[in-house]
Amino acid sequence: MNSKKFTPELALELENLINNTIDKSFLPYVKGKSIRIGHVIVRETRVGFFLVFDTKENAEIAKMFCKTGAVALAKSIVSKQDNAEIKLIKTLDDIISKNFNDAIFYKHTINVTKDSIKKQVAQMRYSVARDATQHAKDKLDTFIYY
Repeated sequence: MNSKKFTPELALELENLINNTIDKSFLPYVKGKSIRIGHVIVRETRVGFFLVFDTKENAEIAKMFCKTGAVALAKSIVSKQDNAEIKLIKTLDDIISKNFNDAIFYKHTINVTKDSIKKQVAQMRYSVARDATQHAKDKLDTFIYY
């Protein structure tokens, strides 16, 4: 059993933690088929893209390829980040879109080709596209979780 002393400083810190209110506008929550972060809504379209919509301005902000990019963009908009960060998020989403589609093409080539050289080239390119997709997604995660 861990026996730490309950000091007045610890009591004050705990009291502050309990009494301070959390800004709920930064907390994402799901309502119906959408994710809401403050005044921004993320919803998947029928064709599989993610629409980022501003309810204050009643306007579409962007169409994103992946949910991670859409949520990162919504969080950045709500936390009033600069345009450079928003542009970077959109660029990372474009990188994911391009490399994901390339990976699908290369995977198909690997599965159907009989030529061993084409298969080896497709495997290398598939690996590069997969790694680029994962790297961009990891960068987008930093905008959401940190």
